Amino acid sequence: MIKNKYVWMGLVIFAVISVVVYVKLQAQKTPDVMVSKAPTIMFVSGVGTIEAKEIVVLAPKTTSKIQALFADEGDVIRAGQVLAKMEISELRGNLQESSASIAKSHAQMASQKAIIEDLKAKKNLADTTLSRYTTLLKGGFVTQAEFDSAQVLSQSAAAQLMSARENLKSFEYDIEKSLATRTSQQERIDDLILRSPFDGIVVSRDFEAGSTVGAGMAVFRLANPKTLWIKTYIDERQSAKVKQGQSATVTLRSFPDQKFTGKVVRIGVESDRMTEERVVYIALDTLPNPIHIGEQAETVIDTSSQSKTQL
Repeated sequence: MIKNKYVWMGLVIFAVISVVVYVKLQAQKTPDVMVSKAPTIMFVSGVGTIEAKEIVVLAPKTTSKIQALFADEGDVIRAGQVLAKMEISELRGNLQESSASIAKSHAQMASQKAIIEDLKAKKNLADTTLSRYTTLLKGGFVTQAEFDSAQVLSQSAAAQLMSARENLKSFEYDIEKSLATRTSQQERIDDLILRSPFDGIVVSRDFEAGSTVGAGMAVFRLANPKTLWIKTYIDERQSAKVKQGQSATVTLRSFPDQKFTGKVVRIGVESDRMTEERVVYIALDTLPNPIHIGEQAETVIDTSSQSKTQL
């Protein structure tokens, strides 16, 4: 019995070893299992708003009262168009005073030039007389007293002519001063006429006619439509795939059935520490009409395309 027991145990061990060897041999013949990779993300999406890169504030340089307004929120405006005029009655009076002062100085200059011409003639006569008396004195035909008198008249005529010429310079300086004052006053008046610096859109009108506005306070805020773009926010985990020049598709809330195409023109260098998002700016190929700054936009960026030129 004991002998049979050992025989059976040997058979069992042999069978187990045979099974293990068979399994290993079959495993070596089985082809390698393909490890599936996560699909590559070809598109990155985000939500943002329509913004203007160039927004200009029109404000007076000095505290003044609004006399009239010629534009309102939403108006399309042209470069150089007058949008507002501030009260300039006091400055206009100063400007007229400067102009009158300039006219007066010109009249004084004309009078002084006439005086100079008269003094030049008198000096020439005095010099001629002195020259003749010098010759006559040598021949004893005039007295020393007469010669001295002629000499004094010649010197006096020269001094008067010199003084008149200095007075003429003084009038010239007065005119230059008055011209500078008038130019400064005109510039102040021009500063109180608010004009659009470009073709654009009035974003807001913050005061009404009759209001007193402090220096630097905005009367209008203007946006340059040529600088409109979509400021969109992309999750940091996807932002590394976004490159400048990549194409994008934008859907606006006011145009839900229309797709606007564009491209990435700027990528922010600083992420939002709270939302963990990065700002990406997208310029549209065609602008919506009408335009509403601040409107929400959904963006999809094609990350499969790589930019050849960094903008």
